[in-house]
Amino acid sequence: MATLTMGAQAGHPWSGPSFPHHIQQIMNPSPQPQAQAPHTHAATPNLYHASPFQPRPRNDVDLDRDRLITLLNHFSQLLAAQFNRPLRLVVHGGACMLLHPGVYQLSKEQQHYLPTLPHRKSTRDVDYIHRSFLIEMAQLGVQNAAEKLKHCILATAQHFNLGADWMNSDADIALPMATAPNGMTYDPIYAASVNPNNIELHTIFRSANGMLTLISVTPFWAVALKLVRYSPQDASDICLLLR
Repeated sequence: MATLTMGAQAGHPWSGPSFPHHIQQIMNPSPQPQAQAPHTHAATPNLYHASPFQPRPRNDVDLDRDRLITLLNHFSQLLAAQFNRPLRLVVHGGACMLLHPGVYQLSKEQQHYLPTLPHRKSTRDVDYIHRSFLIEMAQLGVQNAAEKLKHCILATAQHFNLGADWMNSDADIALPMATAPNGMTYDPIYAASVNPNNIELHTIFRSANGMLTLISVTPFWAVALKLVRYSPQDASDICLLLR
């Protein structure tokens, strides 16, 4: 049976050993062929460059569903220029509650029939799992993935006047790791998230250019993570996830 260990013990940023072969197969199906983005009339946004303006460290701008979709589509254009291949990120937190069509619809219905209950209207960040993204990129032969991704995050912050942490992986240090029966360490949250069934049910965003996909962590991990960091807003999120 796999055993869990806290990510803080593994250090941050995470630098554990490669996943065992059977976990790699779960997490990384056969690499997708590189694809060109569909033709669009929108011009590719300018990439981030040194300028007198630097994004503030913390984002204080509330992001509702529509605004999230707008900035993520812009972000995807920057990713296309940097990576020249489709990317996927596993995400968790409030952004998932807003972007998941089914959960968002349940939230609207709950607000209509039970208006006194807390209701999520926005978030200030998109939480993603960085440590396993880097391993996946390395296995696909993508060089400098961390720098390229950070570049695009800061460029988007600059374009929309957001804080630098509008997309962040700060929670990685507290996420659990697991030990497989053969003794190898792997990320159980990421492995469960990229299972084909979860991808089918909980893909919450696909960019207009086809270059960015966001996959939510599985519902049971979403509830577990919210219980760990519990806040008043998390109460209504947990109720929706359990419906």
